[in-house]
Amino acid sequence: MSRSSPARPVALLPVTLLPAALLPVALALALWAGPALADPSLPPPAAMALPAGDLVVDLGVAARLMPRYPGADETALRVRPLFGLERLKLPGVDFVADGPAEGVILYPSVQFQGERNASDQADLTGMRDLDWTLGVGLGAGVNRKSWRAFAEVRAGVKGYSGLTARAGADLLWAPSPQTVLAVGPRIDLVGQDYARTWFGVTPAEAAASGGKLAAFAPDGGLASAGLAASWGWALNDRAMLQVEAGWDRRLGEIADSPLVRKGSRDAVFLSTGVTWRFGVGGS
Repeated sequence: MSRSSPARPVALLPVTLLPAALLPVALALALWAGPALADPSLPPPAAMALPAGDLVVDLGVAARLMPRYPGADETALRVRPLFGLERLKLPGVDFVADGPAEGVILYPSVQFQGERNASDQADLTGMRDLDWTLGVGLGAGVNRKSWRAFAEVRAGVKGYSGLTARAGADLLWAPSPQTVLAVGPRIDLVGQDYARTWFGVTPAEAAASGGKLAAFAPDGGLASAGLAASWGWALNDRAMLQVEAGWDRRLGEIADSPLVRKGSRDAVFLSTGVTWRFGVGGS
């Protein structure tokens, strides 16, 4: 499954939910942030103090090396935008995330997977082309100074129906005011429709493959488990270099898919990019 960094979660003390009027805006920003499993973004280093402004955002771009499609043994280089929401002030309401704020977080979660073409790899001979798919939902978690934990649930809105979910935890370490690191485990669960969309083989596809692929209809469940790590370095008080790496191991019925058996049970991700911080409005 593809992965990337979406809108930074808005951290509040005490627990505060985004007003309904803001959810479409937050969702649009998260969607713009590109192909993702929406892990909470890396907290910025302490050296990056928030500038003045009613709206403070981090915008940037990253290059990402990732599997060409779910289950593939070939990788592809993708370019994706980066987005982090650091401060949002509205009349009478303040939403502020000052670095690694402690407390409960609530944020939009978006799962995007690009199209898959049978011409991408010989292992897909006989398979139908797949358009891009999209799932949207919410994530919630707890931030502490030295650790964080989160869980997310998304509903398919394009390309598949049903639910997918992700959970994880990180140890946070700031060896200097300029740097911050996060590392921890991840697990992914998928519903039947998502599993059959990306890892299933219909009888017609099995016949079209010339016997290379057997018909397969997974029921979903635990899809993968792995590790993720992120490193951020403040180039100055406005710019941050971000490096992310991850590894997932396909599990359960997903690992039994003929597409995974011919491809790879292991998915490795590597991303590097730079964000710039902008503050507008207010004082």
